[in-house]
Amino acid sequence: MREACGTSLSKRGAAAFAAALTFTGAPSLALAQPRQQSHAPAAAQGGLFQDQSEASAKRYATPDGTVRFVFDRTLGRIALVRFEGDPEVHVLQPVAAAGGGEIYRTDDSNVILRVTPHGGIIVYTRLHRTGAPASEVADAQPLEPEAVAQAYMRERLRQLQAEAARKVGQQVTFDTPVQVNSAASGIVLDAAERAAQGLADAPMTTVRHVVITIGSQPGVIMREETLTIQVAPQMGFAGRPSSATIRNVVTGQVQGPQQ
Repeated sequence: MREACGTSLSKRGAAAFAAALTFTGAPSLALAQPRQQSHAPAAAQGGLFQDQSEASAKRYATPDGTVRFVFDRTLGRIALVRFEGDPEVHVLQPVAAAGGGEIYRTDDSNVILRVTPHGGIIVYTRLHRTGAPASEVADAQPLEPEAVAQAYMRERLRQLQAEAARKVGQQVTFDTPVQVNSAASGIVLDAAERAAQGLADAPMTTVRHVVITIGSQPGVIMREETLTIQVAPQMGFAGRPSSATIRNVVTGQVQGPQQ
């Protein structure tokens, strides 16, 4: 078995990556602005919020306590949400809602939250398909990838390879850049986690090689048996494709560039 994690981009993966002039992904991600470059109020940046006090990270819960989540609106135009019990941070894009307020959708168009004209929060889940009100519980820290040690990242990548092989039924190797600084390590590892989840959700996948690279914008393409994911660490969680987008590319619901 070839040990792939911790290696640089393979010749095959590099050729496939260089041949693609564009990436398949959500346009909303390409428009996201890096957190560290955002110093002006959200309204001044053309963002959603007219009141800077709304640009915050808060913990919410439904009245019965079955749904708990952090809703982070500190990035301006986009927002982030992490549900308790779900390891994935979802990147949300707001659109105007009928009757006022905003609807927040994931990059595969699923409605997750609605902010009412009066600032109330409605959350939509599998158990609350018609929506359930959520109340603010406490302040929260903004959702940002944590820096991880190189040794931990390599060990976790080996675990992901083993997990992917069990779920897919065949060997899947993961390639990442040899040198990843601490600022980028968290989002690189998170992208690998999202890839593993996306493959697990894609029945009969033909992917045998996952290549993660670093660039200025997030994206994902698939060529033959190689899935190439580009991450943009400066954009935080918005700098990597979601597991749903990866699943859609792998299953052909979203077509990547053709040779």
